[in-house]
Amino acid sequence: MKIEPLLAHLLCLKIHSRTLNIMKVAVFMMFFCVFQLLASNGKAQNAVIELSSNSVTVETLFAEIEKQTDYLVVYSSRELDVKTKILFSKKKAKVSEMLNELLRNTNLKYEHTNNYIVFSKKVSEADVSRQTGRKVTGTVVDNNGEAVIGASVQEKGTTNGVITDIEGKFSLEVADKALLTVSYIGYVSQTVPVNGKNHVIIKLTEDTKVLDEVIVIGYGATSAKKMVAAVTAVKGEKLQDLPFANVTSVLQGRVTGVIVQNSGGEPGSVPSLSIRGGGKPLYVIDGVISTDDWEFQTLNPNDIESLSVLKDAASLAVYGSRAADGIIMVKTKEGRKGKTSIVYTFNAQFSQPTVLSDKIDSYTYANVQNQAAMADGYGEYYTYSKEEMDIIRNQSDPLKYPNTDWFDLGLKNFAPEYRHSLSMTGNRKDINYYISLGTFEQGSLYKSDALNYSRYNLRSNVNTTFEEIGLKVAVNINAAYEKKKYPSFSANTIWDHLNNKQPLELAYNQDGTLSSISDHPLMEMDERSGYDKNDGLYVNTQFVADWTLPWVKGLSLGTMLNYRLNSYHVKGLSARAPQYNQDGTLVVVTKPSLKEEAYFGDSYSLELNAAYTQTFAEKHTIDAKAVFTVSESNGSYFWASRKDYLSATVDQLFAGSSIGMQNSGNSDEGGRMGLVGRLKYDFDSRYYIEGSFRYDGSDNFAPGHRWGFFPSVALAWDITEEPFFKSLNLKNVNLLKLRGSYGQTGTEAGVNRFGYLSTYSLAENAICIGGNLQSGFNEGALVSPELLSWYTRNSLNYGVDAAFFNHHLKGSVDYFFYVTKGGLVSPADRYVVPLGTSLPQIKSENEHRREGFEVSLRWDDKIGSDFYYEVGTNMTYYNNLYVKNQGESLSDLKNPYKRNTHQTDYYGIMYMNNGLYQTPEQVLGLPRRLQSSATKLGDIAYEDINGDGKIDGEDQVRWGMPTAPHFTYGFDFILGYKGFTLSGLLYGTGKRNMEFGVTTKKNEAIWVLNDYQLDYWREDNRDATFPRISLEASANGSNNQAASTFWVKNASFLRLKNLTLEYDFKYKLLRRVKWLNTCRANITGTNLFTISDVMDYFDPETASTRGGYPVQRVYSLGVTIGF
Repeated sequence: MKIEPLLAHLLCLKIHSRTLNIMKVAVFMMFFCVFQLLASNGKAQNAVIELSSNSVTVETLFAEIEKQTDYLVVYSSRELDVKTKILFSKKKAKVSEMLNELLRNTNLKYEHTNNYIVFSKKVSEADVSRQTGRKVTGTVVDNNGEAVIGASVQEKGTTNGVITDIEGKFSLEVADKALLTVSYIGYVSQTVPVNGKNHVIIKLTEDTKVLDEVIVIGYGATSAKKMVAAVTAVKGEKLQDLPFANVTSVLQGRVTGVIVQNSGGEPGSVPSLSIRGGGKPLYVIDGVISTDDWEFQTLNPNDIESLSVLKDAASLAVYGSRAADGIIMVKTKEGRKGKTSIVYTFNAQFSQPTVLSDKIDSYTYANVQNQAAMADGYGEYYTYSKEEMDIIRNQSDPLKYPNTDWFDLGLKNFAPEYRHSLSMTGNRKDINYYISLGTFEQGSLYKSDALNYSRYNLRSNVNTTFEEIGLKVAVNINAAYEKKKYPSFSANTIWDHLNNKQPLELAYNQDGTLSSISDHPLMEMDERSGYDKNDGLYVNTQFVADWTLPWVKGLSLGTMLNYRLNSYHVKGLSARAPQYNQDGTLVVVTKPSLKEEAYFGDSYSLELNAAYTQTFAEKHTIDAKAVFTVSESNGSYFWASRKDYLSATVDQLFAGSSIGMQNSGNSDEGGRMGLVGRLKYDFDSRYYIEGSFRYDGSDNFAPGHRWGFFPSVALAWDITEEPFFKSLNLKNVNLLKLRGSYGQTGTEAGVNRFGYLSTYSLAENAICIGGNLQSGFNEGALVSPELLSWYTRNSLNYGVDAAFFNHHLKGSVDYFFYVTKGGLVSPADRYVVPLGTSLPQIKSENEHRREGFEVSLRWDDKIGSDFYYEVGTNMTYYNNLYVKNQGESLSDLKNPYKRNTHQTDYYGIMYMNNGLYQTPEQVLGLPRRLQSSATKLGDIAYEDINGDGKIDGEDQVRWGMPTAPHFTYGFDFILGYKGFTLSGLLYGTGKRNMEFGVTTKKNEAIWVLNDYQLDYWREDNRDATFPRISLEASANGSNNQAASTFWVKNASFLRLKNLTLEYDFKYKLLRRVKWLNTCRANITGTNLFTISDVMDYFDPETASTRGGYPVQRVYSLGVTIGF
């Protein structure tokens, strides 16, 4: 037995050694791929290609050039019709010979630029004659400052023009007062005056009329116009350059239907996220289902290409049982054709609490104690004498009567945060690659270094396409490593003790040692007081293949294999920094103890799919897909502990006492299987119908009950495509689409793992036989396999999508209605005592409903050539109701004021506040609680709801709205002018209730520590915020601490969530620096101001008013440089 903790420690080291080796291999593979790609930058000068026929279209010629050589072809479709057939003299020839044949007798020319063949118009003699010899150079970029390759730049009214090169640059001889027309497919054309300039930078914006946004959905993609389901898409660029610690925080207020609730600002903490008020959603990253939200929370926002939120059954059914609460689907960036691009981003961030209450000094505190004594009937200087009050005021004896500012001693002005991101993307020898590294470091407000969080990200996405057989292959590797270091007393505990310490308590002895007070926050944050270290690592390796069969038009096959390794190691050293009494003696404390735990797991998922898309008679389009999925996971966990360490210096298991050492462990395994089908029919882009299903299998249920069938159907009607609508010639109505969906998803939330099997647990030394203690087995909960299975959620969704004024105004409205039937129950309140164990977990007859609506609206436009703006708003509302709840007691069900069934959500069951007692007549005449036999002026009075002349449980009623926001809204904007961009987000909630923390609710005067608490009832302050105070801990039978509406506040708020000012130096200042593609700098603030009734007391987004590390306001300086 003595060697088991040592073995546990060695096993832990072995696991970490293995995971670190995996990380090293992943990094090696990534850089090996990079070096191979860079090494393959070969030229294809005088390359020879072979065509299948002498007569081919220009489009076919260009495709063959790109297949058989390193060249990429750049041209303008307005200048070159690629559908034209050309008869070549030879099927096999040099590229230059074929291009010369192609351009014979045309006004086009071509030139080699690195690995590009760029086509442009020849300048006519007439154009030359009109020119005055002014040479204009320039660069054409998109909204992100990226070069636009192949854009057409033409002198207006002439045939004089060129095409931008691979850096987006051009050079053109034009007339003195010329106008330049710049165009590129997918972008709004611009006409820019030269006005004597020698160099211009032209930024093109996306043309929403041309670009039908591609939206990633379950097992595929679709366009915004053809979308029949309730899906909200966000471009990755909207989530970048914001000083939030994780992607979840970035989504708050930006995505319709997504409700994000913060859990404080502790380093490494993550907020909760729900979709339309449901439970925890499913996360799918690059097609791989995550078993938890760890991978999503650790994503580098700069790696995200797009994010989609799937909300109704039409979009969720294909993911079956795990998708009942919605899906967050992420697509990360891939390599693309073009020259190698390297981008580095750095952010320095500094945070401070949004609310930090003003503390009272020791003299005010002592005066409060004396006032409480007078209210209790004692003398004026009952607690502190007049002499003591003078000493406290003058600080003539700071050791006995200190004036301690605990916040000043324990907190820094700002907590530091630093973020680095480095990425490289490009193409070499038909291989596209995207590689990135990221780090994020987050410090705390505590003056010690006992609390910090670090995260490291690695991603490598590499793909290539074998054009001749239509096969695309990708190998993706991504990994994240987290390091969390917390004090052994927890960050929240330290904050609570720091916040609740009295100013008359001594922090340091005269010799500088820590004083002997209990719950000493400076001792708890001292690095000698132990730690909790939590390190986690995961590595994903993914292989993807998509094969478009060349001999069957529209048919494609695909596969995806993902293998994941993950581990974590937690090491907790419980110790205390030394504290001393004022006489110099050491405070005796418990000896240090150590606990270590570790987990190592692996999993794989395999997907096989087939898709068929075909259009018949130009109007009938069929899109079908079938998918088979299977996944397995395994894991091992163990822990070991020892105590009574002689010193905390040697923090290893072997150094503790073997007496009382403990260790244990377990393993887990699981598997799933599913079959997915989807069929979509599109008639002339007017009518859409889509049906989908998933046949899902889970090993959580007994054989014969493991499979569930979950179907959905969706319809959509695009009215703007109707002939009758087009005949109305309503040019300002660009899209009006009605859609609806209905379906069923299964759920197994709350199902006990292997809950259908009878279990036994080993109880050590539980049986006495012959006077000796023996180990034995106890029977676990009873089971009923035939009654334990899937329960279902039915989903109904109606929606309208619209676009007006040349697509400048876009919006959507959705109504949703969910019905969940059959949730799990285990009737523990019946027969448990006589049976000696819990009753089986079975499917109930419960019925729960959730309904609500969503609205989103967005306008974007441009004024002149320099000013661009975009404004948008979104809102979400939902509520819940139980039609039948078997878990509710019969007494509550029959009480109309308390029952949960047939009632929408509420804050809690409580007494109704009737104000504070102001007169002796009220004290004598108003009903009171039976326990409140010592009622005085300034106590809380309650309403007698049932009129029986007393206050008891029958006078408690449902009241208020839950703290979790049921109505949320956001307003975002972007303003761009000559290289400057100002963007921001306002986020708010409807009515939501929060209650004062437990220390504020106490009557006892020793808990009056904040300036706002001085507004308590006195004879000279009858219109007070808080009731009277007392020296007693439970004055008047704890009357004022009873749950009542007196202590509940409306915590709705409107907050400037973030504001960013950015400048693009490439717009003007650095436009001539050719080696620099991108150079932007920004300054950002989050949580800058808040309008709320509770901001004088606590932050409305705090995790709990009972205490804890506060919500932060963050200031950020950032820079992005690209080469």
